[in-house]
Amino acid sequence: MERKKILTAALSICIVLSLVALAFMTACPSQAPPTTTTPPTTTTPPTTTTTPPPKTLKIGALLSITGWYSIIDTLEADEAQAVAELINNEGGITIDGQKYLIELVIEDGKSDFNGVASAASRLVFDKGVKFVVGPSGFWSSASAGTFEENKILHVSSYVTGSPGELDASTPYGFVGHNCAFADAIAAEKALKKEFPDVEKVTICLPDDGNLSATIPKHERLMAEGLTVVGDIVAYPNEMLDFSPIVAKLHSVKDADAYLLLNGAPPHLGNILKGLRELGNDKPCVTSSLSSCYTILNISGQAAATKFIAPAITPHAPGNPPLLDEVCDMLGTQYEEQGVIYMMSGNALWVLTRVMEAAQSLDPTEVKEKWESMDTVETLFGTGTLCGEEFYGLRNHAIAHPMPYQKLMDGEVSAGGWVDVDPLP
Repeated sequence: MERKKILTAALSICIVLSLVALAFMTACPSQAPPTTTTPPTTTTPPTTTTTPPPKTLKIGALLSITGWYSIIDTLEADEAQAVAELINNEGGITIDGQKYLIELVIEDGKSDFNGVASAASRLVFDKGVKFVVGPSGFWSSASAGTFEENKILHVSSYVTGSPGELDASTPYGFVGHNCAFADAIAAEKALKKEFPDVEKVTICLPDDGNLSATIPKHERLMAEGLTVVGDIVAYPNEMLDFSPIVAKLHSVKDADAYLLLNGAPPHLGNILKGLRELGNDKPCVTSSLSSCYTILNISGQAAATKFIAPAITPHAPGNPPLLDEVCDMLGTQYEEQGVIYMMSGNALWVLTRVMEAAQSLDPTEVKEKWESMDTVETLFGTGTLCGEEFYGLRNHAIAHPMPYQKLMDGEVSAGGWVDVDPLP
């Protein structure tokens, strides 16, 4: 009985203690776990590179857009502008991280030696250019003095081999397109391709006063399988009546064909017409960049046969896409006329490629880079820099592939492409 009372008392004490603990827990709110504070993170803003806006680079273009030579140079001016636009559409050229858009500054040489010399002075002293494209051919001798005295890098669109165009006296002078000798190689290869039986040719060309220097070089470069027969037939640039010239060519009876070196389209078209009127149907090939469409318009359809000229036919098989792109930019009027020279345009393209390779806008540094290069990309494909023996300057000339057209039975067509051997 006593033990039962003790157990009952102990149980009562346990119940009381449980009730007290429960009351305490209810009265005191539960404590939240300690909060941990994440230290703030420091974020470094991303580095942004600001591309400087493009600058303008003025490049001179000395072209005779008035006078008798304008038949070539007005088209050349449009073509050079198209190439400048193409370069700018692609972002310009980049020199030392800075982009430059090309502004072509054209000065008119007026188809006159004094006019060319004056235009050169305006480009240097009034316009302040450091690089010039042009002039073409024999005109270069009239501008070279001013350019050389002021260390202006000048890139002729064409040279014929006359003294002062491109030689030891013009260390800042280059040619940016096949010269007269390189285009003669192209013309002779095209002649052999179209008329493989031709072996003997008679040479006819304008007399620029330097035939004694240029003819031996042409004869030395004559394509394999061709030899020169008869006397050289020469004429002044201003000639209008080509009857005497045609008579001399016709008199060389053992000639299989006639090699018409250089010459403007009126010269070539009238010679072709005169030969056909004499009943002479021997092939004629010119090294001058004269579209066969132009020759056809001058000679007339009845005389327009067996004639070959280095010339561009847009979208012809074998054309580099870049060349066709420039042709397309020129518009439909060029397709209708069929006349595309691309000498000055190609010279501008080559100049800007070398400037980027040199990473400099200093004419002397660009000159030295040019002389150190073996090849450069042209609108016509890869060009080989050459001509040290011919011009006395290392790598100042260029030889690149060339397309040609043929005029057969009154119809013009693309003939194809020929490789041009580098000049020695």
